[in-house]
Amino acid sequence: MNQPTTLSNRRFLLTLLGGMAVLLVPVALFNFVVDPYASFGWSDIKGVNDQKTLRRGGGRVNKALILGHTKFDVLFYGTSRGEMGLDPQSPMLGGAFAFNASLSSTNIAELARAVEYAARHQSPELVVVGLDLLMFGENTGTSGDFEQSGFAGAPEWPVYVRRLLSLEASSDSGWVLLTSRRRIRQSFAKDGSYDIGARKKDFDHRAEMAAVIRAQMAFPGRPSAYGGFHYAPERMKDLKRLLAAFDNGKTRVVLFITPLHAKVLEAKTAAGLQSPWEQWKRDLVATVESANTASHRPAELWDFSGYNSITTEDIPRNPHSRMRWYWDGSHFTKAVGNLILERILAGKGDESFGVRLSGNNVEAEIARIRAERARYAETHPGEVAEIDAMAARTGIGAP
Repeated sequence: MNQPTTLSNRRFLLTLLGGMAVLLVPVALFNFVVDPYASFGWSDIKGVNDQKTLRRGGGRVNKALILGHTKFDVLFYGTSRGEMGLDPQSPMLGGAFAFNASLSSTNIAELARAVEYAARHQSPELVVVGLDLLMFGENTGTSGDFEQSGFAGAPEWPVYVRRLLSLEASSDSGWVLLTSRRRIRQSFAKDGSYDIGARKKDFDHRAEMAAVIRAQMAFPGRPSAYGGFHYAPERMKDLKRLLAAFDNGKTRVVLFITPLHAKVLEAKTAAGLQSPWEQWKRDLVATVESANTASHRPAELWDFSGYNSITTEDIPRNPHSRMRWYWDGSHFTKAVGNLILERILAGKGDESFGVRLSGNNVEAEIARIRAERARYAETHPGEVAEIDAMAARTGIGAP
């Protein structure tokens, strides 16, 4: 009786590797062709794989890869407000190729690092950056998958391997094929923007706004919320780094203060942040003007905050009614983002919504917003009373 031939170690290893290749090559090819995260290119086929998604890991790894291999005319930056409100497909851009590079739950220190990375790979015509007071606190840590991304200097090859061979990449490839065929919008699209309307069909704006304000006014609270926030003027050095990154003589850099809903502004004031907020604006003006003295192309600073026709939009009590300008008071809609772009790029629109700040007018604008706040309190006593009652319950803002 013949004995079975014993495989040598080398032959066994080659057989094993060959079998693995037979299994893995089709998987890798499938994920490469579908390219669910736009990791390998930008072109796609409508109805086949055009609904790509950046949803994995917080999006920082995916955004760094895209910025590393695809050139854009316009880049948007900011927090989740910018991610949701600034539209790369906006008609205000006149067809320019744009990408939303905003990072949710970010701060100015982290954002400056991301901008410096992009500036090593990009030379756009326009960079628009949305700024919020909470970005300039004592926290300088990173969020999500930042440390695994190119923003933090992490190597790209392990990411590409996962994009080709992992089970989650294959699962997401299948999801992209399905949603593309059925014309289902991805909430976290490959252009970097986040569309909450694609995920939530029913939206009770009053309830959502109340939840945001409660989270912000919790006391003692998180450093990233009003209840635990402390303004750190030293963070202006990170803003200088951001401005220096795209000081190349070609790129127009526009900073803007984002438009919170008036009721959220009332929560900010109740938390004792009115004075720091106003000082932050003065510091922004001083920082931008200081950076501009040696700049090849001076940056611009615009203020869209305050109490105006946009930010004082009525909050419906009917949970089935939709607001035009806001999702939850903190996050504005793309309709507002288009108004911001129209004001910045064309100088059109309501002059009370969007004022270019300088050392010559910052004090006047601060005084104007104070006066607007007094009028809002007279015309919306119920909304202000809700904020005051919430502040009394939590003890926030107390000496």
